[in-house]
Amino acid sequence: MEIYFSGVYNCKADAKGRVMLPISLRNQMAPMLGNGFFIKKSYYDECLELYPKHEWESEVKKLNEKLGDSRKDREFKRKFTSGLRQVEIDSAGRLLIPKDVIGLVDIKKDVVLSPMDRHLEIWDKATYDGDVESSPEEREQLAYQVKYAEKPEGDVS
Repeated sequence: MEIYFSGVYNCKADAKGRVMLPISLRNQMAPMLGNGFFIKKSYYDECLELYPKHEWESEVKKLNEKLGDSRKDREFKRKFTSGLRQVEIDSAGRLLIPKDVIGLVDIKKDVVLSPMDRHLEIWDKATYDGDVESSPEEREQLAYQVKYAEKPEGDVS
């Protein structure tokens, strides 16, 4: 099952780490609700990443195909899977994020759920706003760099 999430959502996290998911996002997630999800700290950004179970299993397969058992490979795997937990969406449509995982990226009350193709990023709103804030010139330069930069072989981003 292939999915591409869409829509940026502003949500609230309660004191127990529960985030009420908007109906439109729950509708996108409906086909995979029974299988569960995996959450982890992003390797690249100060946010969490939420993967449907089948997408996470695909990520692990790709990782295992590329990496061996060298010290550097093991170090990368540890850092890449930092905070990894299996999570579920409860019957009320809430995602429960374990407190120690929330602490990895200092999520407070206001949360942004941002799509990244086949997974969602979960940001503290202030951190997200600071990350996406840029001038028109900065946006133009970034677009040019992304569009015309040479990608390593096998990189499809």
